[in-house]
Order: sequence, then C-alpha cells, then structure tokens
Amino acid sequence: MAGRAIAKLQREEARRVACALVLSLPFVILWWACAHAEPMRLTPPSVESAVLKRDVPQEEAQAVAPVPAPVEAQPAPPVIRQKQKYNVVVFGDSLGDGLWAGLYHVLQKDKRFNVIKKSRVATGFSRHDYYDWNKAAHEIAAETKIDIAVVVMGTNDRQPIVQDGQRHALFDSGWREIYRQRVDEFTATLKATGAPVYWMEIPVMRSPRFGGDMQKFNEIFEERAAANGVTFVRTDGLATGADGGYTAYGEDRFGRTRLLRAEDGIHFTMAGYELLGDRIADVVLADIENGAPVAATVKAPPPVNETVVLRDAGANADTVTASAEDKPEKAERYDMAERRPGRSDDWLWLGATN
Repeated sequence: MAGRAIAKLQREEARRVACALVLSLPFVILWWACAHAEPMRLTPPSVESAVLKRDVPQEEAQAVAPVPAPVEAQPAPPVIRQKQKYNVVVFGDSLGDGLWAGLYHVLQKDKRFNVIKKSRVATGFSRHDYYDWNKAAHEIAAETKIDIAVVVMGTNDRQPIVQDGQRHALFDSGWREIYRQRVDEFTATLKATGAPVYWMEIPVMRSPRFGGDMQKFNEIFEERAAANGVTFVRTDGLATGADGGYTAYGEDRFGRTRLLRAEDGIHFTMAGYELLGDRIADVVLADIENGAPVAATVKAPPPVNETVVLRDAGANADTVTASAEDKPEKAERYDMAERRPGRSDDWLWLGATN
C-alpha cells in the first residue's frame, strides 16, 4: 500500500517537472536567439534636425556633432529650405490691397515671411499728378528691405495720360509709349533692390467692356515682364467658370464652394483674394525651393528728393504695413474701393476716356 502511494507521488512529481520544462522552453529559445543575434544599430538624430527644432549655440553644436567621415565617403546632403527671413512687399491698387490680405492669410503660418502692404487704392501709372508710383517705389525701397516684390496694377488706368502739356487718349500710340516707359521705370526701381519681381495678371472681370480693357493691360504687362526679366503670374482658372469666364461663386483654396467676387464684379471676397495669394505663394515657394529668390547684394536706390504727389487722398494717405505678427485687417476693406465721382477708382465713371 505504501509502495503504491510512493509510486503515485513520483509520477506526479515527474509530471510537474515535465510541465515546468515545457513552459520554460520558449524562454530558453528566446534567450538563445538574443544571445546569438547581431545587436540593433541605433542611429542618433542628426545635429541638423536638432537645430531645426531649437536654437543650438555654435559651441554646443560643435560639441555634439560626430566626427565627419571623409568627404568622398559622405552621401549628398538633402535639400534644405533656406531659413532666411523674407520681406514680401505687395505693390498695387485696390486689388493689391486684397492680394496682400490673401497672401498674408496663405503665408501666415510660414514664419519665414513678413507680408508687407505698400499698395494704395485709386492709383496706377496713368496719373502721375495724383500718385507717382516710381517715386513712391524709391521711397519705399529706401525705408523697407524688399526681398520679394509682388505687383498687381491697372484697374485705375482706363484714362488719358497728360504729359508735357499733351493729352494722349487711352491706348493710342503715344499713350502706350508713355505707359510702357512708366512700367519699365517702376520695374527697374524694384529690380535695383535685388529683389525678384512677381507681376500678377489682372483677373477676369464681369463687365465685357471693362474686362476687354484689362486684357489689353495684361498684354502690356506680360510684354514688359518678358522684356524686363520679371515673372508674370497668370490668374487663369481662378474664380472662373468652366468656360474660363467670370463667375461669382466657385471653389476656394480648400475646395469649398464660396462667394469669390464682390458685388462690383471687379474686386473679390476674402476667399477670392486667398486664391490669388495662393497662386502667388505657389510660384514664390517653388522658386525658393530652387534657390531663385535670394536677394542680391545690391544697395537700395537712394530716396528721391522730390515729394510724392498725392492730392486729396484723405485716409488713404498713410501707408499701412503689416507683418506676419500683425493682426490682418478685416476682409471688408478689400471687397470694394470707396467710390469718388470723377476719380480713377469710380468704376461707374466712363468719362472722356471711353
């Protein structure tokens, strides 16, 4: 009886030992594999990546930087966007006001850019007696560093040019010669700062008559842009219908259907101006990727001694400057220029030029 009990205990003990061996076998196998496997190589983050996340003093960066391999053994460095701060200065008329606002919204999260407004409503190249854009550009360049210049102009220029006592009707040969010269002078002043110039095409308009005249201005601007070596940025496909014509509603830059144009059929809502800003931003950012818009070491032109003539400008006399840190002005400011009877920003006035 005692012998059978002892044998039973021995069998139970053997089963417990067998179970323990079976349960411990996976751990033994895992330990063996780890002991004979090649250790994992861990690559520390590069110094360049650390510098992009925080400002590292030069001494600290040199201290943590690994000893570089021989030049012939190093792979080609990746393309890294320049970290230079860019002043993007917007010139133009009331459309320039709106383009500044749209470009500001598009680039406000990119801290490399300060978007600065130097546009002025009711101005253009036709009326030097009201506002001389070339003189203004000299003054602006003397007080503001221009890294990138953006221009949109022409909506106020459907009027005759009076020069040296002679009146030139809209689009006649003398008018065209003087107008081209003024565009060239203005462009040369901007280029003298070393900044690349982006000249935006005037968008499609609701009025066939007004839009036809704007197309003539676009032809002049495109021709002079090519002659002066500046970038002409087209606006085709922006706030247009399937046929390429005017439409008040369309997709905004996020693909949502929105009201894009103001009631006058000329200006835009903020959603529309963001489309224009997005088009300019795409071209500028592509050039930065390729290393194009790096301001040359050209001394800005000295300020002109003559005072810029600005008659009856009222509240528009002060130049408004905004950077990425400033709060953007309300969108309503860019939907419609204030009308002044007989003045260049009175879209209802046809006058003797038509």
